[in-house]
Amino acid sequence: MNITQASLPHTALRTPRAPLVTPRTGTGPIPFLPGNTTKDVTKTHHPLSQTLIYSLDSSADKLKPESFRGPQPFDITAEHLKAMSHPAYRLDMSGPVVTHEERAQAKESARNTSTPRAPPAWLKHDRQVLRFNAFFQEPVHENPNENYRIRHCTIYFYLEDGTMQIIEPKSENSGIPQGSLVKRHRFPKADGTGFYSPADIKCGSEITVYAKTFRVTNGDSFTKWFYENSFIDFGQPEEAPSDAFSDGIAMKKMIDTRGVTKDVVEGREYTELMLGGNRKNAKLQQYLANDRKVLRFQCFWDDHTRYGTRQYFVLHFFLADDTIEILECYARNAGRDPYPVFYKRSPLKKNPLISPTPGTLEPEPVTYKPNDLLVGNSINIYGRSIMIYDCDEFTRSFYKDYLKTEQPSIPIEQPEQVHIQLSHAPHIGFGSEEDSLASCMALRPKPPRKDLLKLMTNSDRILRFEAKMGNNLPEDKTRIFVIGVYLADDTVAVWETRKRNSGHTEGKWAERSKKRNPATGNWFTPADFYVGGAVEINGCRFLIGKADEYTLKFMEDNAHVFGKAGIVEVAAKITGLKAVPEFTSAAKINPDDLRALVQAKLGCTLEDQELIAILRSCAEPGTSSIDTATLAKYL
Repeated sequence: MNITQASLPHTALRTPRAPLVTPRTGTGPIPFLPGNTTKDVTKTHHPLSQTLIYSLDSSADKLKPESFRGPQPFDITAEHLKAMSHPAYRLDMSGPVVTHEERAQAKESARNTSTPRAPPAWLKHDRQVLRFNAFFQEPVHENPNENYRIRHCTIYFYLEDGTMQIIEPKSENSGIPQGSLVKRHRFPKADGTGFYSPADIKCGSEITVYAKTFRVTNGDSFTKWFYENSFIDFGQPEEAPSDAFSDGIAMKKMIDTRGVTKDVVEGREYTELMLGGNRKNAKLQQYLANDRKVLRFQCFWDDHTRYGTRQYFVLHFFLADDTIEILECYARNAGRDPYPVFYKRSPLKKNPLISPTPGTLEPEPVTYKPNDLLVGNSINIYGRSIMIYDCDEFTRSFYKDYLKTEQPSIPIEQPEQVHIQLSHAPHIGFGSEEDSLASCMALRPKPPRKDLLKLMTNSDRILRFEAKMGNNLPEDKTRIFVIGVYLADDTVAVWETRKRNSGHTEGKWAERSKKRNPATGNWFTPADFYVGGAVEINGCRFLIGKADEYTLKFMEDNAHVFGKAGIVEVAAKITGLKAVPEFTSAAKINPDDLRALVQAKLGCTLEDQELIAILRSCAEPGTSSIDTATLAKYL
């Protein structure tokens, strides 16, 4: 039987080391070349890991040994602890460098097994560094102004391994290579007796590192604390000296800031330009140091002109260029045009002057500075005296640091905000007030609802009272009026009785309508009318003196509404008479005497309506004396 190549399966055409196309990744077979064999045929990314690293300024291989690759953690022995306690343990390059993972495994193993009684230095003083301030003197050659220069630096002593490092802080435009002067390692002593330790470094001492002598002047707070707790002499702190170069710079700054005339400054600048110097930007440093720093003040101006009011402003002082901007703070519905900028940002002069002719000499401008803007002071802006009364927190902190002053806050009493409630249109007299209100509530007013039960029940009931005017005018003392209270709708009408030769026309005095009680602001109710009371109708005060029999009877029957007409309600008011001997010993008593007795003993006053209620219930018919025994039954 002949078997052709086409009839063979695909597996018969490949070599044993060439895998098939993986259906999951879709990649082709790996070339059959040396070094390209693989075990995982689905893996497509074959990177080469980096094992060479740099640790403590030296190269090391971070590849783990065979002993660290197993699942068992690294076990610490006494030999390892003894080697690790030595300060130069990290500098030992005889064996492979311990990586971070190996150190973590060792720490975990030591924690789970046992804890050494004396912890190693790298564990006890981890991240503990002593910091000293020092300087060294550098000679300066071929310079007539100075012979030496003092260079300040910082010495770091790492307690975990005894290494040291010296760093010189960088200064801008110094022209000197600065930064790390000596890299971190153990500094050998100049005499060859060993390495420097904390006992060899103290304030006022000098250390020599590679033929350069450093003098230690001071240390930080942690360094002092460490020396005190370790019983090591810290020394006496001292001030670092200065050199001629730094003194010259300080003197130059003092001379430049000293007050000189304008012509001297211009002449000095012209001379420097003629000698090849560049033009100086005097405000560049101020701009770079104070850019976007703004002082904010709250101020106001009292306009004393006609129709003038108090206007409030916000004053901004820009520290970058000493300019001032003033913005107006409009109140709601102030009625002013929307122009909030009161003073455009520019220097504000104390001595403003308008030159009539261009080119004429003008006085030196004197502008406002931060020391002129104090809370409580006033500044003059175009003839307006603006008062400063408050500032923000940034402004307060700036004045506290700059002028060593505290900016207070002056309280300003703001007018009380009164919210005016919208009211309906007032009643103009046509129709009732409910009709006018209905026209305000809807475009198509509806008639107000009426209490039909009250209207049908009390349709023919009217309470009538006799009253007189209480204006104390002689011509009105004899006038008598009748007040009618309609119980159906609580309307009130007033008539004047006929009297011969009175000079007044009798008849209707006030038309029947609902009238408002000025004392309470509500409509009059039937309970507001009683004998002895006073009511004000249409601006006239009336004193009620009598009531007809129907009115008195109706008020007695409805004592829950007319409290002054019920004997039970009145007796509850004077129940204290049971303990008064003058009342219990008398058989009968006069109404006036009863009123005086209640006023004297109980401290309350009986109205005429209350006396009428007592007489109608406790007096014999046809007499005006009150039977005390009958009255005592109600007490």
